[in-house]
Amino acid sequence: LGRAGIMEQPGETMAERKARLKALRQAKEAAEGGAPAEETKDGGEEPPVLKFRNYLPKDEVLAEAVMKATKAPEFEPVEAKPLAVAEEDDIYDLLPKRENIDLKNHVERKMQKLERKTQRAMIELMQAEEDRRMRERGEEADQ
Repeated sequence: LGRAGIMEQPGETMAERKARLKALRQAKEAAEGGAPAEETKDGGEEPPVLKFRNYLPKDEVLAEAVMKATKAPEFEPVEAKPLAVAEEDDIYDLLPKRENIDLKNHVERKMQKLERKTQRAMIELMQAEEDRRMRERGEEADQ
């Protein structure tokens, strides 16, 4: 495979390859529904048209491609309406009835998990201690 994934033909000259690639390119453009690219006298494609929006070139030839600055559309400022002031009774309704109730609920869940893990660890330690004592008693009885 060649660079572009096109099979190179053995013994193909440069001109034949160029013609074959040109035909493939035109077939691809026709299949995509695009207009074929205009070609110059040399056989190459026409260079892209330059458009300068923010750059002012010093060269006179390039200065022809400068686009005129566009202005942003005029708009009317919108008047902001003041928000309704909440009464003090409304503010107190938003506050929790008991302070830190949300925090307590959040911490309580975590504490329950920790309590279960602590209980399991204590049981394991007690079982290990009891096994050790049973082994010691068994060794004393053997002697």
